[in-house]
Amino acid sequence: MMRKPHSSVAGAAEQTRKPKRGALVWTAAIAVATFVVAWAAASQAPIDSTTGLVNATPQSAGEVLPAVAEPFHIGEVLRFTVQYGPIHAGSAWLEVHGPGPGDSTSIETLVARAESNSFFSLTYRVKNRIESSWDTRERRSLRYREDRHEGGFKAKSEIVFDQDQGEARYSDGRVFPIPPGVQDALSSFYYTRTQALPIGGSVLFDYHASGRSQPLEVRVVGRDRVHVPAGTFDCVIVEPILHAGGIFKNNGRLQIWLTTDERRMPVLMKSKVAIGSISVVLQEVTPGAG
Repeated sequence: MMRKPHSSVAGAAEQTRKPKRGALVWTAAIAVATFVVAWAAASQAPIDSTTGLVNATPQSAGEVLPAVAEPFHIGEVLRFTVQYGPIHAGSAWLEVHGPGPGDSTSIETLVARAESNSFFSLTYRVKNRIESSWDTRERRSLRYREDRHEGGFKAKSEIVFDQDQGEARYSDGRVFPIPPGVQDALSSFYYTRTQALPIGGSVLFDYHASGRSQPLEVRVVGRDRVHVPAGTFDCVIVEPILHAGGIFKNNGRLQIWLTTDERRMPVLMKSKVAIGSISVVLQEVTPGAG
């Protein structure tokens, strides 16, 4: 069972600043572009025209999308545009790189980047990068890094996951207990792309962020065919339940359209949060060498 983190120090080193609207847009955008989780269903789902999100009850409960051993490979690059309502706010990338310096050959470096475009940058420039060192054999996170540039705010942070000792060690000195095999915000996406996913059910695994470890639930929503600049794809729609709160707390929702083929590739992501609607749309795919 998961051990309870030390709540008395959780968040003690968090930045205390009132986020601007632009910061909230990009906090949501980077979450949408990196916190991608997967499931498959076999029913067509009606779309709520007021939000662009899907409301459905799957009709094929009991069916399971099989696990995929290697849905992604080193060299994979997914390029997205980020839309804030009708406004093109910038671009985001999901990338798979080889081992970092000193890493064993079983480690892959997962990267998510988001940048505001020149127009949006006139009022609020954003250039964010996060990295996850992921153990492909054990399928667990070993390290998580953030490098954030949001307006005049800059911050770097790192979490080292000592899976053998059961500890998450933060760069500011904080230490929290973690359950075995815990995932970070970015590795959660890649981990779930490998999983068997039950129609009409949920996928549950442990996730750590902001000093807390807790289960992440991924619920089934429905099936859809999506037309995006990168092509036309048969997809399933999933919705992670983000118990940790943050920008998706209360009325916030996030849905992901994921291909049903062996790539389990995200082609469309939509969020409905307090500040409005954000869409992340796949523009271009560079497949990895597999």
